[in-house]
Amino acid sequence: MSAPVVFISYSHLDKDCKDRLVIHLKALEKGVILKEWDDQQIGTGENWEKEIMDSMNVASVAVLMVSPGFLTSDFIINKEVPRLLEREQNEGLRIFPIIIKSCMWKEIDWLKGIQAFTVKSEPLSKCNENEVDDHLVEFASEIKHAIGIMAQSDKGKTYIPLSPEKISLARMPSTSPDLFGRENQLDMLDKAWDDPKTNIVTLVAFGGVGKTALTNKWLIKMREDNYRGAERVLRWSFYSQGAAEGKQASADQFIAFALEWFGDPDPNKGSPWDKGERLAELVRKHRTLLILDGLEPLQYPPGEMEGRLRDPGLQCLIGELASHNPGLCVINTRLKVDDIKGDVGDSVKEIELENLSQEAGAQLLDKLGVEGTPDELKEAVEDMDGHALALILLGTYLKPRFRPIITHI
Repeated sequence: MSAPVVFISYSHLDKDCKDRLVIHLKALEKGVILKEWDDQQIGTGENWEKEIMDSMNVASVAVLMVSPGFLTSDFIINKEVPRLLEREQNEGLRIFPIIIKSCMWKEIDWLKGIQAFTVKSEPLSKCNENEVDDHLVEFASEIKHAIGIMAQSDKGKTYIPLSPEKISLARMPSTSPDLFGRENQLDMLDKAWDDPKTNIVTLVAFGGVGKTALTNKWLIKMREDNYRGAERVLRWSFYSQGAAEGKQASADQFIAFALEWFGDPDPNKGSPWDKGERLAELVRKHRTLLILDGLEPLQYPPGEMEGRLRDPGLQCLIGELASHNPGLCVINTRLKVDDIKGDVGDSVKEIELENLSQEAGAQLLDKLGVEGTPDELKEAVEDMDGHALALILLGTYLKPRFRPIITHI
């Protein structure tokens, strides 16, 4: 299989910086991870515009070296950028802008929606000479992670295992690995992960219907496939914060942990909103699978502000991820997240879990060891309205309480 192509869009005024990036990309090319392409590879006598367009059409990743020269180049703005954005929209092309010189990039509408690589919100030109190469190496590493972690085997795609320090799964309730009647929802989560246009999935249902069990089962499937290209995996449950009367729910502990885990140099710096914004930027530097379980303690209860997030840091994080996210954020909650309702059907997919069908509920009771005919098990499911937790409690109660003890002499 040919190596994925990295297309570099740049102004000739910035050739020196482009050449420095190419040196680092070529180190990856030696390992047959990727192949970089820029217009210096066009031979004498070749149709240069056709060569550029053809290379954009086969690229897996596009690098935009943003500067005043880049933003004022007619060919870049009128030819290259529209085609790259079209491929991003329709084919999932990954676009990596890097701000190399001070310019008006924050005022450009199409560029504001794409997470750009900067150095503490400053362009690369603000760094000293030694730092420039350090940051170009970091940028090249991000590109490698985006397209270099997938390999092809005879059976289809396989993925390189993630190192343990890039996975944090402990802060989530454990559930049974057995799951019944949720095949469609598992398939919807698979499709959401593969769809570059889907940034957030919300699983909405009453307590006990099985949101956490569904998420955990899907996570097991993802783990068995080395997380299918995820570069970071973090799951966190807010259930431990409970809904004790008079207790103010807060996302402070989660945001402090996540900032440190993603490498923020000063997790305590700034307001809650600033922290949420920084965390969103760190999450988006990787293809992150972020699972937030039991969000309802941090939402307003039914009423005028139903579903609104109480915590400003979490509100900022989720709003930012809804607008741009190369990975996926999965949210389990009893209430629809009002803050992102305008994105539902676009970058946000909403899955409302129903109670179990009679067939699925009967399978669950049978798995729990409940004895009875198929019709009797279905009748029990109907009596419990197919509520998953109620069926588990029923099945646990109905299991034989005493078992014979066999002694070997």
